[in-house]
Amino acid sequence: MNSKKQYFVTVDTEDIRTMSIPDSGIEYEVHANADEIKEIEMLFVEKRKNAKQAVKYLGKPFDEWGADDERNEYDHHLMRIYQKIYDLGTTTTKEKIKEIGLFK
Repeated sequence: MNSKKQYFVTVDTEDIRTMSIPDSGIEYEVHANADEIKEIEMLFVEKRKNAKQAVKYLGKPFDEWGADDERNEYDHHLMRIYQKIYDLGTTTTKEKIKEIGLFK
């Protein structure tokens, strides 16, 4: 059986640790099994790929064709990450994410 363990996820640095490191950014405590952690890692990979695509538009400030699609895709990946963290999160984690106001 794939048992759940405690992890601490920091979205901005894409860190997933088994112990909390205070002052390392906003951490979200989750209880997850190895497959669920792998899913979060894959979501981070997708977000990174999309961020690289979106950066291409920074050097072309007046060429917005396609930029909105890239931004929307990046936002979509970020929302999926936060949704997964929320689903696996502790009560405190869920409260932190609710405070951000991402989900209506």
